[in-house]
Amino acid sequence: MTAHAILQAALSEFAEKGFEGASLAGIAQLVGIKKQSIATYFPKKEDLFIAAFQEMARHYIEFLDQLYKEILGTPVEARLREIVYRTYYYRVEYPVLTAFYKRSVQFPAPFFQEMLEQQISMMEQRSAAFYRAVFEEGMNSGEIRRQHTESLLSAYYCLQDGIAMQMFFYNQEEFGRRLKDIWEIFWAGIKQI
Repeated sequence: MTAHAILQAALSEFAEKGFEGASLAGIAQLVGIKKQSIATYFPKKEDLFIAAFQEMARHYIEFLDQLYKEILGTPVEARLREIVYRTYYYRVEYPVLTAFYKRSVQFPAPFFQEMLEQQISMMEQRSAAFYRAVFEEGMNSGEIRRQHTESLLSAYYCLQDGIAMQMFFYNQEEFGRRLKDIWEIFWAGIKQI
């Protein structure tokens, strides 16, 4: 029994049932331990939820850091498109993490509201620095029409958030076609004419 196994089970339970619906007994059953054993690692259910959220955030930030390294030096349009596509495929590949994040953000536990805002702010600061640099590079090189960087950033986050919601309504093949259209329209709206 490890804290890692408990965290993985907790992510699954919280993703499916939310903070209120998930039980420590259900999490313990998934791991194959007694409910009291969870307290060795996580004294309260709230502690386990916070640790699960931090694990999800850590995993996603590692993904972003790796992605940024891989696409560094590619053309601006390719970088921005690759972030959109690879983020979508990340969500498909890790459905439990995706569902956990979605449920945590849409229906936050009351004790978690302030920490949620801090965690999302931290995650957004990390990605925003990279996105800003790409947008500014694109404007300086003439690939992107000159406009406020923060406006581009807001539109890009809305694009990604919309994709994160829409992906649940279509099968992967259909959504792949939609994603291509979504990207082409977004890029047409910001590129230098």
